[in-house]
Amino acid sequence: MDFKEASLRERRIYYHEEWKEKDVPEFIIERIKEREFAFDHDGNGYNDRYKGFDNVNLFSDFLIKNFPYAVCTSVSYYSKPKNREDWKGAELVFDIDAKDLIVKTCECKAGYVCEKCLFEAKEIVLQIRDTLISDLGIKRLFLVYSGRGYHLRAVDKEILPLERRSEILEYVTGSKRPKELFLFNSYPAVYRKMFILTFAKMTEKDFPFTKNITDSLLSEKENIISKLKAYHVDFLTIKGIGDKTKNDFLSLIEQINSSLVDGKVTVDVKRILRLPSTLHSKVSMKCVEIKNIETFDPLKQAVPQFVHERKD
Repeated sequence: MDFKEASLRERRIYYHEEWKEKDVPEFIIERIKEREFAFDHDGNGYNDRYKGFDNVNLFSDFLIKNFPYAVCTSVSYYSKPKNREDWKGAELVFDIDAKDLIVKTCECKAGYVCEKCLFEAKEIVLQIRDTLISDLGIKRLFLVYSGRGYHLRAVDKEILPLERRSEILEYVTGSKRPKELFLFNSYPAVYRKMFILTFAKMTEKDFPFTKNITDSLLSEKENIISKLKAYHVDFLTIKGIGDKTKNDFLSLIEQINSSLVDGKVTVDVKRILRLPSTLHSKVSMKCVEIKNIETFDPLKQAVPQFVHERKD
């Protein structure tokens, strides 16, 4: 698919003919009065902010009249959203953008996405989703395709008041080394899982080491992963690889994993996030709530009709 920018005419067609109120997720509608809305009308940024709507019908009227370039809502709830006053809590959110992945097996240029890196972003989402549910007990977790990546949005009432969220970010991405790597479950299990997910995709270009060290690590990749899954403490015992290199290698994986999620989005409770059902005009894709992440295919379920009708 050609991820090219939507024209003004195509945006009008989308909001007049394809967009439906019913596609706005229930978790947005249920507290719509408490959210700030932000609009980018021409591709130059969200300069129309601090808007509020009492109901989805009023929001619908605004969309159809203005057919904006992009639409966001706050992840926070306010008593007075137009002024962002009286903060009442915020969703816990994770933003995984395929264009920003450091390690990926495709040849996309910086800032671009393709079917392959979108799939690899989805793999990361699945791992983080499972950790949020199994380890942190999240029950109301919503998954969204953003247009060139994925958002996870947790709205459990217990997590809404949290202000310091960096520790949760470290936990779900496996970006901080545990004191005991081989405990059966809890954080060490998350760390091992995320280590394997990243290392499995790494190629020569992803290593800052000498060619000999890089070749040794890559030639032993399957063995390293197999030993780690089997809880072998000697999983990094490789001829010619010393303790310093082992430590540097682990630190490299941790650094990469810390970048899998846009950390600024998670820790900033005043953040705005793209609204499901609206158009990501930069790439002509729909931002949609995902009902089944395992079977979700963005190139089938998030492509607007006008893309199929393009003649060039």
